[in-house]
Amino acid sequence: MAKSYTKFYALLRKNPRIDKDEIVLQYTDGRTSHLTAMSDEEFDEMVAALEKATNTPRAALRKARSSALLRLGRLGIDTIDNWDGINAFVSSPKIAGKPFAELSVEELQQLVRKLEMIARAGGLKKLEQDQDPVAPAPFDRPGVVVRVRPTELAS
Repeated sequence: MAKSYTKFYALLRKNPRIDKDEIVLQYTDGRTSHLTAMSDEEFDEMVAALEKATNTPRAALRKARSSALLRLGRLGIDTIDNWDGINAFVSSPKIAGKPFAELSVEELQQLVRKLEMIARAGGLKKLEQDQDPVAPAPFDRPGVVVRVRPTELAS
């Protein structure tokens, strides 16, 4: 696997007590303090140890992200190559308040709970009237209006 220096420095920022030179020396047995001089095996072992120290295992983060993306898709947000749309929605202060990639496992779990509550409450409402056609109630009760999503009109 190729070295991901970005990932290393992100993990290092989450562990302010760890010195970069010291940890590199530790995993190279004192051979070097430079990341570029490390072997891929040494680098991968060091990154795995940093992940364990930050208590954010990759599998738990992937599962939480997958769960959140599934809920977003169920609400009608396009989740296929639409990171700008996902980030715009999730960055809303009422939803998560920051971009999707920056959410921790705990924040993703909170996001999933919010998205499930939104779905139980009827889903996302369209803000513009022309995008949300109104159909009369099927049981002819005066004053009752049923909102129909454009996707429901096609079927």
